[in-house]
Amino acid sequence: MDVFWLSFITIGFILFNILPWILALVSKKAEGYTKFFWFLSSFFVSWLGYFVFYFLVVRSEYINKHTKPVVLRNEDGVIIR
Repeated sequence: MDVFWLSFITIGFILFNILPWILALVSKKAEGYTKFFWFLSSFFVSWLGYFVFYFLVVRSEYINKHTKPVVLRNEDGVIIR
């Protein structure tokens, strides 16, 4: 019985620590060097590095890529420069 719990805790601990690496590597929100640095930050600082890098870099780049630029127009529909 003790071996079961010990193996369960060990596997859970390993998955909990390796999961940020896997999530950073398979994410479609980052690419290239951004994905590499996201992996490195999660590798060295685990969950803290994963979330800090996500909210500071990956999320802002993803939002900037997938939003349409705002075009200002007057009441007649003519573009304002």
